[in-house]
Order: sequence, then structure tokens, then C-alpha cells
Amino acid sequence: MKVLAVTLFALLAASAHAGKLTDTLAKVIPSFATGFVINGTEADPHAAPYIVSLASNFNSHSHSCGGTIINKEWIVTAAHCISQPVGMGAIAGLHQRAEVDERTQRRRIDFGRVHEQYTGGVGPFDIALLHVSEPFEFNEWVSPATLPGVEEIHEGETHLYGWGQPKSYVFTPAKTLQTITTEIVNYDKCKEALPADAPLAESNVCSDSLQQSKSACNGDSGGPLVVEHEDAPSELIGVVSWGYIPCGLANYPSVYTRVSSYIEWIAKIQSAYYILF
Repeated sequence: MKVLAVTLFALLAASAHAGKLTDTLAKVIPSFATGFVINGTEADPHAAPYIVSLASNFNSHSHSCGGTIINKEWIVTAAHCISQPVGMGAIAGLHQRAEVDERTQRRRIDFGRVHEQYTGGVGPFDIALLHVSEPFEFNEWVSPATLPGVEEIHEGETHLYGWGQPKSYVFTPAKTLQTITTEIVNYDKCKEALPADAPLAESNVCSDSLQQSKSACNGDSGGPLVVEHEDAPSELIGVVSWGYIPCGLANYPSVYTRVSSYIEWIAKIQSAYYILF
């Protein structure tokens, strides 16, 4: 990981005078999202009360991925964020990434499932479902996002949230929740915009900020891409999955798992849990 970081930093420094990487370099590095929002702006406090910070170990919380609360007991995240779900930690109600206080709620993951067709690499079926050992208590700081309809296709403006780094070549994450306003890119246009060998599936959804340096893998892996509604909960339409790195400089759309493709899968896993446990 250190070698990769140093290599990318050198490449970015060498290309800084040109303002972007060459098309050749950008096209050859499809990767999972960095874990950061690139060139985002600071979100209003608790603007995304459904977002959680996930860690691989409940007893020692070190932020690794984002996730989204969909009801009092369940979190949706990316499959590539999950190694061993049981024993993971989730913190809801955060604004400052490391500021755990009376507004935050910390939970242990006692059950989880990665989609059975996920192969472990960049590509489709990048979704997982996590169950918390104690239900969340909903209030103004912690509340769920709603799920879309089965196979619903969205258009227009969306919002991405995550804890981020200020620039794609600065590897220190920001302390405060970041956000970016993006536009949904439909499947055909996304496929056309990405390299011919991109592992894009119809069960993905893409977004683009339409601005240089904000277009690729903008966000916490596993975190939420939402449609915001006035006087109603935000709707979870995407789970941050992958993009072309160095993030924000490849100038390609970001790629998410389209949640509406997995509504029946989510319901099946939840039902199986309640039968088994």
C-alpha cells in the first residue's frame, strides 16, 4: 500500500503542471473507491443522519468504509468492504469523523451477508447487508434512508456523502463529513464514457459532478449516493463501489451499486435472518 501511495504521488506531482493525468494512465487503473470524497465541500452537521462509519473491529474503531442505515437493525454497504462481518463496529450520528459523543450511537455487527455472486474484484454484485446487535434509536442525528422501488431508474441530481481528503494527491482524510452534488449518468452514457473494458453492469448506476477533479470514485467505499427529498427522508439509490484512479483526476463517472437492483435480495436476507435467529 505504501509503494502504491508513493507511486501515485510521484505520478501526480509529475503531471501537476498539466492539470490532469494522461488518458493512457487514467484508463489503466480501475479500482475500488479510495475511501475518500475528492474535492467535496463540508456537509451541514447531520445532513446525512443515515450514514455510518464502519470499522473491522468493534473494540478498536478505525474508519474503513461507509454504510447506510435502512431501518433500526440493518445497514447497507459494499461487499468489498467486508472480510468478516461479525465483530465489526458501526458508529452512527457522526459529523466529525473521530468525535464520538452523546449524539453518536455505536453498535456491534452480529450478522452480515455479502452478495453470493460477488467475486471479490471490481465489478457487479458489490453489495452487503449488516445487522446490528442492538437497534438504533432514531432522532434528529440518527435516522434511516428509504429504499427505492424494485428496478427503479433515477435521473437528475444526487448527493454523495463521506469523510474525505481535500485533494486526490493528499492522502490524509478530512475530519469532517464531506458532500458532493452530482448528476446521474444513465447506463448507456456511462458505458460510452468509460473505457471499453470497464467492468460495468446494468445493475450499476453512475454519477458525474460534471467538473474536472470530481468525477471518479468520489467517496467512502460502501457509502451512500442519495436522492434528497424536501420534507421526506433521503432515498438510497447507490452504494459507492469503484472508479478509475487516481480518483478525481481520471475524469470518468463514478460507479455505484444500483440499490434498486437488489431490493428483493435485501428482503430475502432479512427474512432468512429472522427465520434463523
